Amino acid sequence: MPTVLTEQCAESAQDASSADTPKYLFVATSLATWTTANPEWFARDFQIDDTVYRRLDPEYYAWLRSRMVFAKKAASAGQFPPSAFENLRLRFNAVHAWAVGHFGDAVLLSAVRGFRSSGYDPPAADDEGRHVPLPAARKSAGEQIPEEAITVVDGIAECAQSLGWKRERLYGIGSGSIFDQRRGLVSHLMLGDRIGEVTLQSIEIVRAEPVEVRHRFYNPDVDQPWVKRIGAEKK
Repeated sequence: MPTVLTEQCAESAQDASSADTPKYLFVATSLATWTTANPEWFARDFQIDDTVYRRLDPEYYAWLRSRMVFAKKAASAGQFPPSAFENLRLRFNAVHAWAVGHFGDAVLLSAVRGFRSSGYDPPAADDEGRHVPLPAARKSAGEQIPEEAITVVDGIAECAQSLGWKRERLYGIGSGSIFDQRRGLVSHLMLGDRIGEVTLQSIEIVRAEPVEVRHRFYNPDVDQPWVKRIGAEKK
């Protein structure tokens, strides 16, 4: 259980004192960071108001990096404002610089290559474990999800779940952060979107006419065929 605090957090890793780099860096899933002169007093995860920070380690770095990949795809597909993605990119670059300086490129590369999102639990606030059990309650990032989007997901939910998709990956609302894995398919749909191919690995989203751009919502609970594990044992 995260330790709850009521202190002010740093806005980015670059806000730390330039006199000496902090030995430990605590990072939230939004890439907000927090430092302290007495890191030994704090647990790996601790909570300030509604935000949980985790002490950065190579595995957590790999998870954050994987979310940046999803964020970039979302921005490219028009699901995420370019200015918001740029803000996340700058925050991640600061975290990356700290990680390289403390863990080294080789350690981080090894963590990224061996990372499996299905077996990793990111930090989460005690009171934020909310998923959408019924369509009437579904909201995302403070906005009402269009009924049309809910209907679109309802149309493929049975098929997707029979393939192995979890219900929360379809209807999850999250807390508004692009890094929040609780944001399900319904939170990514726009008016006029329709669903194309549905597989265990991904669900194809087809944007409204006349563009009809196609992209995929990937299942974070399974390995993807385009992810190659380097150094894996040969069977």
